[in-house]
Amino acid sequence: MDPVWLLLLLPSVLRAQVASDFPSGVTVETANSTDSLTNNTRTSENSTSPSTSSIAAEASGFAPSEAPIEIEDDWSPAETFLYTGDPSTLVVGRCSRAYSTRGQMGPLPFSFTAPLRPAMDALANTANFLNMIFQASDLHESTVQEDMEWYHALVRALLEADVLIRRALFTFDADPTAQVPQLVLHATRTQMAKVQTIILQDLSKAWESLHPPAPAPDDSWFRKLKFPESSQPITALSKRVLLNDLNTLDTPKWGQGDSYVTNRSGVRWDSAPFLDCMDERFVPGWMLTLSTSFYGLKPDLTPEFRGVIRVDVNIQDIDLDQCATGEGWFADTHQCNRTTMECITIPGRGFRLGQYCCRCKEGYYSPDVSPQDSDGAPVNESDSNGMCYPNMRICLPCWPGCKSCQDGTPCWVQEDWLLRSGVLAIQGVFMLLIFISMLVAYRHRRNRRIRASGLLLLETILFGSLLLYFPVFIMYFRPSTFRCILLRWVRMLGFSIVYGTVTLKMYRVLKVFLSRTAQRMPYMSSLHLLRILGVMLMTVSWFLCAWTVGVMQNRDRNIPVFITTNTPDGQGFNMCYLDRWDYMMAVAELLFLCWGSSLWTAVRPVPSAFHEPRYMGIAIHNELLLSSLFHLFRFTFPSLHPDWMLLLSFIHTHVTITVTLALLFVPKFLYVSKPGREEIAAEVYEDEVDLRRSGSYLNSSFHSAWSEHSVDPDDFRVNTVVPTERCYHFAKVYRDGQYQLQKFNEVSISITITIHAEVAK
Repeated sequence: MDPVWLLLLLPSVLRAQVASDFPSGVTVETANSTDSLTNNTRTSENSTSPSTSSIAAEASGFAPSEAPIEIEDDWSPAETFLYTGDPSTLVVGRCSRAYSTRGQMGPLPFSFTAPLRPAMDALANTANFLNMIFQASDLHESTVQEDMEWYHALVRALLEADVLIRRALFTFDADPTAQVPQLVLHATRTQMAKVQTIILQDLSKAWESLHPPAPAPDDSWFRKLKFPESSQPITALSKRVLLNDLNTLDTPKWGQGDSYVTNRSGVRWDSAPFLDCMDERFVPGWMLTLSTSFYGLKPDLTPEFRGVIRVDVNIQDIDLDQCATGEGWFADTHQCNRTTMECITIPGRGFRLGQYCCRCKEGYYSPDVSPQDSDGAPVNESDSNGMCYPNMRICLPCWPGCKSCQDGTPCWVQEDWLLRSGVLAIQGVFMLLIFISMLVAYRHRRNRRIRASGLLLLETILFGSLLLYFPVFIMYFRPSTFRCILLRWVRMLGFSIVYGTVTLKMYRVLKVFLSRTAQRMPYMSSLHLLRILGVMLMTVSWFLCAWTVGVMQNRDRNIPVFITTNTPDGQGFNMCYLDRWDYMMAVAELLFLCWGSSLWTAVRPVPSAFHEPRYMGIAIHNELLLSSLFHLFRFTFPSLHPDWMLLLSFIHTHVTITVTLALLFVPKFLYVSKPGREEIAAEVYEDEVDLRRSGSYLNSSFHSAWSEHSVDPDDFRVNTVVPTERCYHFAKVYRDGQYQLQKFNEVSISITITIHAEVAK
């Protein structure tokens, strides 16, 4: 052999001899590579010993030249092994040749890509080495016999490229039109007791024995590469320009040449895997044939076919995915119902058919699967739910509107916890702002704007607002007896506190400024209003206590506080039961607001520095209108989805109570004060304590002065005015048959007395 060829061959041989990462269960004796390998070369001219010939026949799986004994083939064990993967199923079967499954169209499955990459790279590298030999040297077909030894080394080295490779074939053909290759070398690796044996054979004279009748694999691996169809593209080749530095090289004698190389995309695979047959028994493990071609150069420097390199790899441990979509092998060949089921592959089963489970799609359920099994966990051997191949079940549609279910009964609603959490967070922020407002109001209690409305009354309104914000918090959670009762308590008490205080404030304005008599009227302080509010709250609390006792008694009579109802789509959920008491509560709220509306009509012309009566009236009418719509909608559509009901209550809270707070507080800080009638009217009842003291003092003085004339002091209306920095004073006088408000600016006048009409006469 030419030393140059040996140098060219050396990189590929050394690469193939590098130890691979063998998986568990594969043992390799590496103490002495020479002792670990037994190389038996058999050619058509040379005979071998009987023992060597027997070993070669068993290892190759191909029949020797002698006529085989007629054996009745049984392919059923091979077909069973394709589904079970159990080697014991192959023991009962007998064979005379390999068995190949039905041919598959399309590319290899995606799961094959990574495991087969080393074998495909080895084929591509070996083909490129041969391309360089036959395209960039003076080698001709006449030198095949002279260089047979390095062909042998090449085939043996190819077996060591990857642990999955079980067989390697090398064919060389000098005649591009010949149907049979000139040289066929066959190397097989077998595992014996302690060592691995590589058996090399020359099957150039036994080409026909390589391809027995079907169902054994045919010669398409060779024929399609040498005689490609017109529609089949030629193996991927890329042109390379070779440059030689003749100053440093003795050979070759040319300085520039062309060559064509291939890559992994040029590797072809057979259309179906096969089971090898050895010693009339199937060899456990499905095999797949990979092949690629190498080329020389024609006189016109175009590629010319020279031969094929083939390897058979063991794919038994590569998972087969029948659930995959696309055009790959066995893709979308499962038996799950495409409409009601989805296919789930069971991993780690290797090259076996039927390794999948059928799971009901969303909106369907299996009547044969218990509820505790249908938990949506990943499919494996232990929790296959009895719906894995071949135990195929059926899936029935869920109740209309149910995304998932365990049986055909109406399912529970699927609450949007992201929406509910967002509503709860916003509600919490507003409650925190109310609490901060209470602290700010107390800190600025001496501010003129706060004193004009009364600190105690403002704090009471803010506290009632906190109670009205609580129903949204309660509705966030699932209904229970305690929550349903608490929901009514916080709503009724909060409503009574907020709008009871607002209504009483307007009632005070009405009593002070719009009295139709000249008699003295005692001024209603904030404490007086709170006492009246306390009586109102006691009445409401008594009503709520009576309602609570009735509800608990009904519970003892199996009348539930909360019930299970269905949405219009048929989804079930729990809700607090709306009975006649709820209608009475809603009507009571509206009647109370109507009374407040009538008070506002009476106090509307009263001047005020901050227009407080005006804004209180707007708040009452806003609550009256929106609450009427809310209660009407709530009682008309009691089966509204819980998420929508929570959102509706959230909106109702903020368009009523939040707007009320904004109307009562925002104008006090945005209003620009101007001297005039409104400011004077505000000063009249600004300081409640001073007013009461002044009224008491003046009453005693008038009683002493008029006692001699038998005039009742109550016949006098005393309007007390606290002097301000502008020295304005305000009084109610009788003029033209009616009482009018009049402003005085004399510094010396601090008290104005208006005598009852009858006394004046």
